Amino acid sequence: MAAKVFNIMLACAGIHLMVGAAAAAELEASLTIQAQFATELEAVMHASNLYNPASVRDDREYMGAVFSQTSGDKVVYGYTVGAGHAGHDSVSVKIRIPLGCKVVAFWHTHGAGHFTRQYFSPTDTQLAEQWQVPFYMAAADGKLRVFRPGEQTLSYRQARLLGLGPVRGSSAGELIGRVNA
Repeated sequence: MAAKVFNIMLACAGIHLMVGAAAAAELEASLTIQAQFATELEAVMHASNLYNPASVRDDREYMGAVFSQTSGDKVVYGYTVGAGHAGHDSVSVKIRIPLGCKVVAFWHTHGAGHFTRQYFSPTDTQLAEQWQVPFYMAAADGKLRVFRPGEQTLSYRQARLLGLGPVRGSSAGELIGRVNA
């Protein structure tokens, strides 16, 4: 399958987006789930319901991109998924987007429960801003949240008061539903 390839590394401390094949040998390959969903949210819900239970059980983050594909006058959505290492707050994946498709969102799980994992990290919000697409997060309690570009983030003071540390840019996002936990 012909594809555009880019690499994403999601870590507790940050997300690094690398275009091209740099460091590809170090990254795990992702799976591509064929465009078959009627909406972006339907694709995110499918991915989250499928991978969040394993994420919680194994304390492993999963991440991917949601893409759109146009066929005639119909738009359908698919997604990619890659797994991080158990017990680590990070995931490195090589994401392949089928040619002719467009990245419309990112999604990820946050592993086992911890109060800090209810929030988008500053690097999560930066990725959404950089790509100008929503970023979805499935938490251990089954809450599905979204951060959209342009939404307000927490100040240093707000983050510190919540126990997130002296960082700027975290966000609770918007609660949009529930998924399997």
